[in-house]
Amino acid sequence: MKKTLLRSPLCRPALRRSPRLLAAALLCLFAVPASAADEGKKGAGESDEEIAAIAGDLPPAGGAADRFGEQIAAALDTPAVSPAGTAASHVDLAYGEHPRQRFDLWLAEGDGPRPLAVFIHGGGFRRGDKALLRRSAFLDRLLAAGISVAGLNYRFSKQHPEGTLGSLRDIARGVQHLRHHAAEYGIDGSRVGAFGGSAGGAASLWLAFRDDLAEPDSTDPVARQSSRIACAGAMAAPATLDLLAWREILGISERQMLRAAASFGVRDESELRSAAAEELRREADFRALLSPGDSPFYMRNGDPDEPPEGVGPMAHHPRHARVLKERADAVGVEAVVYAPGLGLEDPSGEDLVAFFVRHLRSSGGKE
Repeated sequence: MKKTLLRSPLCRPALRRSPRLLAAALLCLFAVPASAADEGKKGAGESDEEIAAIAGDLPPAGGAADRFGEQIAAALDTPAVSPAGTAASHVDLAYGEHPRQRFDLWLAEGDGPRPLAVFIHGGGFRRGDKALLRRSAFLDRLLAAGISVAGLNYRFSKQHPEGTLGSLRDIARGVQHLRHHAAEYGIDGSRVGAFGGSAGGAASLWLAFRDDLAEPDSTDPVARQSSRIACAGAMAAPATLDLLAWREILGISERQMLRAAASFGVRDESELRSAAAEELRREADFRALLSPGDSPFYMRNGDPDEPPEGVGPMAHHPRHARVLKERADAVGVEAVVYAPGLGLEDPSGEDLVAFFVRHLRSSGGKE
């Protein structure tokens, strides 16, 4: 699949509209601080608890404790201030008309336009909030490394006529908006990465692997901007949002696959296998989209390699990380991947922040 790069004037038109059926079935050169670079070399320095706090899951069934729901509520009661006390430079700026099309922005200190890391929250494309970033150590570590950070909200799948593909397109539009207003915000539009957990990680991979959504002939200046990113970070994320592929990747039964599909609102097996749904599955199959020339990515799925029970363990399973690593190696794309449950450890020992520092602080020989 031919991709357009950030520096290329060529690009594909935006995705054509599709009916809402299935799609939810679904970051040094000269002045990089030594402390930031060295810290990241500890190897997968982010803790499982920190990843879980931004990844989330669908609401639990059977009256189980909803820890992620509690985390969302607590985050929403938190001012737009980082754990270390850095207030956001901009809060609740709009990139669209819907109330969910909003972002917060923390501007890093430094000379000249700063690289940008976009945080995309998790929650199965059905819940979650950018406010989760306010309680994350990732925010302070990226700012300390000279990388500005945006926390992005987007319409949930149930709020968009195209379901999760609509959510993904909202996220792309947010990136295009930030790039269009780069001079105003003091960021470098050529050095933009995206990261998140679960659905947020999936969206980051989608931005990295999918053909550019820019429309160069559009009368809308935002739509003319590239949707592509320089690097992606995905934690507790799936290799694809095509649930039919989960049977092969995870070795689950047809019954388990259909149960996972039901958790995402798919009505029945015929809907899951419909011709219209096939297009949606194809558009959200990151493993298939990954091709030569795509952006480098970081991935960490820390769950054990055990038979998964429930949609969360299925979506976050370490085998997703393994198949994406295998695909990346086959097509020549850089992938720093950790799946300790499978014994998969990148020899660099690099964690997410160090990965973003290397790709965003050194991009194009700038800084």
